[in-house]
Amino acid sequence: MQKKIKHIVSESTFFIFSFYFSRGLRITLAMVAPILIGGAFNRLDIGILVSSGALVAGIGDNPGSFKIKLYTQLIGALFYFIVVVISQLLLPHEYLFGIWITFCGFFFSMFFIYGSRAVSVSISSLLCIVFACGFQNQDIITNTAGMMFGVIFFYGILSLGLWRVQPYRVIEQRISENIKQLSEYTELIRQYFLLKSDFPKSKQKQEEISNKIFEKQEKIHANHEDIRENLFKQRINAKSFSAKGRKMTLVFSALIDLYEQLISFNLQDDKLISSLEKSGLQNDFHSCLTHMGHILNELNWSINLGKKVTVHIDTSLLDRFKERILTLEEDEKEVDIHALKHIRFIFRSFYKQTYVIKSLINGEFDAEKKQYEDLELEKFTKQYNYNFSTFRANLNLRSNIFRHALRVSLAIFLSYIICSILEIKYFAWVFLTIILILKPVYGNTKNFAIQRLQGTLIGAVITLGLLLLTQNMYVICAVTFICILGAYSFIPVYYKTGVVFVTIFVILLIFLEHQGSGGLTNIYHRLGGTAIAVVIVFILSFSFLPTWEYKILPLLIGKLVKYNLTYFKKISHILQNEDKFFDTELKLSRKDVLLGTSNLSGAFQRIISEPQLSKDYKSDVYNIQTIINLLSTRISSLKAYASRSHEITETDRKLIYFIENTLYNCLLAVRGDEITFDADWKEEEINLSFDDQSLITYQLREINTLVQQIYIYINKLNKFPEWKNSRREVPI
Repeated sequence: MQKKIKHIVSESTFFIFSFYFSRGLRITLAMVAPILIGGAFNRLDIGILVSSGALVAGIGDNPGSFKIKLYTQLIGALFYFIVVVISQLLLPHEYLFGIWITFCGFFFSMFFIYGSRAVSVSISSLLCIVFACGFQNQDIITNTAGMMFGVIFFYGILSLGLWRVQPYRVIEQRISENIKQLSEYTELIRQYFLLKSDFPKSKQKQEEISNKIFEKQEKIHANHEDIRENLFKQRINAKSFSAKGRKMTLVFSALIDLYEQLISFNLQDDKLISSLEKSGLQNDFHSCLTHMGHILNELNWSINLGKKVTVHIDTSLLDRFKERILTLEEDEKEVDIHALKHIRFIFRSFYKQTYVIKSLINGEFDAEKKQYEDLELEKFTKQYNYNFSTFRANLNLRSNIFRHALRVSLAIFLSYIICSILEIKYFAWVFLTIILILKPVYGNTKNFAIQRLQGTLIGAVITLGLLLLTQNMYVICAVTFICILGAYSFIPVYYKTGVVFVTIFVILLIFLEHQGSGGLTNIYHRLGGTAIAVVIVFILSFSFLPTWEYKILPLLIGKLVKYNLTYFKKISHILQNEDKFFDTELKLSRKDVLLGTSNLSGAFQRIISEPQLSKDYKSDVYNIQTIINLLSTRISSLKAYASRSHEITETDRKLIYFIENTLYNCLLAVRGDEITFDADWKEEEINLSFDDQSLITYQLREINTLVQQIYIYINKLNKFPEWKNSRREVPI
């Protein structure tokens, strides 16, 4: 019990210092201040107007450099102004207003083609329509001026001002969050190996943890992309790079190298489990993983709280591993020595990277200041083309975003017609729910819709209980402010919990605005609007130009195979030649592999919810996803060995030849093209000597086995109608 309480306190403390809580606190301050000021001057209506503008600007804001944030907020403010003014002018004209909101739904939904920053602005712009529908004052100038004052002054100045004070605080928080994710990832690996060794037949539990590992990988990769976008673009736009910025760049680069070691664990290696048991190193193995998690937790807290790292990095277990391996090499033949050496190599590399990170945080790292400065940082960040030509190029049914925009506009149009015919007065709730839960792919739409419905129901019940218990205005105000903070802190990470808080504070805010009346009516309207929107969204996402993720599955698999082939070619070039690739090229290839892995893992999680797919197809897709993930980890391991002194044998060269050609055949198989190279071969044909092989030969042999399995699975998937009806134009 004490351990559980300590864990809850630790998680709560970390959350308070996290990026999400600071963002929620920033939005809350910008919203609450005008309400308090308006209430003090007996003009709560004006205070709520300004607060609404601050909320709109807060939702449309994303982390980034000062220049990017400024441009985004200025462009966003222009859109908010146009939408608010036109919506108020057309609101009395029923037909014109219906056409206007349908157009807005289509136009702003197309912003998905411009990336997450543009999507945030588009959602805020559509949110302005919701506020326009609920203005109590009929004076267009007052309403617009109040909202824009909140957008520009209460949020814009607050956000940009805080950035100028602590420009690297967001990056520190995201790096801290990334280290915490790596710690959780390490614990999942430990649980998986423990379960596999103690309960080898519990396939279902193993699969559950394996899925959690894939989900964690996706979150880690997404976090890496956010850090790159913020840190590298800040570096690119800066005239000079501060000492703190350089330190954060070095820490992040070391974290990528550390993560590469963590994903080198082969979760499906039964020989490793057996070797650990027979060698007596199983407890040491689990102790190392536990110690790794402890070190990562300490690093996380140190960066988040800005204090020095005091954790001791104990490498004594590595010495025990080494001594035991040397003994086994002489006496034991049933143990896979190379698997044990590989595990020791992973642990040693991990400790090396954590020592570097610890030294950087403590200011004790004496490495050359220009380390990582030679990287062409522009190549590591996404470049979005915000020109209208990009918008125009997507105006066709081949574009998933165009189909999504049509679904959104149709959903808004139908909901407006239904609410008008049935004289439903809470259309704004329906509209709000549609723009928030209707996503470009079915899987995401389904998840958001279910969580939205559950969160709204829970929030409504809690609000009802509160209003029945008390209607004291001071209590209601306090709860409202707490829920505003909870809503915008939890929504990005725990959507359902965030929706609960949103439901409570929105109903209570309207209750306060109407001076304590209409509480039960507002609860009914919130539930009714959410239910109507969810029904409309489900029907349209399933029946009107649906975007099924499985149709791009061959494309995702093909791209990931291609990324692995490119990465492997560069590493094999280093192995076979004295000349090296530039660090930028190698790191870009690694980034592509990690990003491709994340895209495939995320897609699979959404694909399993699609109703048309057969059980066998889903099972085979899961298997090939697992094998490709293992391939990426093996190639990462090979890259680590390639940086050391080595001698390439003729056997290694033959293995490299077979691996490259088999991967190329996999690409041809994905496309359905004719195979140009015979991938079927036997190990005996190249005289592999398993007793004398090096660690490099061992890794190449494991990689070759995996690429053969991938080739077999792709040919198997080619027989399924789901695969045949999908896009397969993978560039080779």
